[in-house]
Amino acid sequence: MFDTYKTVLNADKLYLQNDESVFGHVFIAFLSLYIYCKLEQLLKKAKLNHKFTPIDLLFKYGTVYHFEMSGRGMITEVPKKVMDLDEALGLHMFPKTIRS
Repeated sequence: MFDTYKTVLNADKLYLQNDESVFGHVFIAFLSLYIYCKLEQLLKKAKLNHKFTPIDLLFKYGTVYHFEMSGRGMITEVPKKVMDLDEALGLHMFPKTIRS
């Protein structure tokens, strides 16, 4: 995980001036590493870790947007690959009406 912290999160060098900035940076890096590990566990559980990395997963899910219009929440079209991945991971993040 230390290697992931340094290479994936680019957290190997800090050029910060005060303690609060360093603490904030380390805290955010810790949260990011935690989420990265959770995504990695999801991929391993679904036996998809040989196809996708947690970063790939974020890029795939990043193609779907949620926005508010006239006080109503809407989700953009969900690509089939994302729906299949969501199903394989067992997350069920999208409403049933979109799945049909």
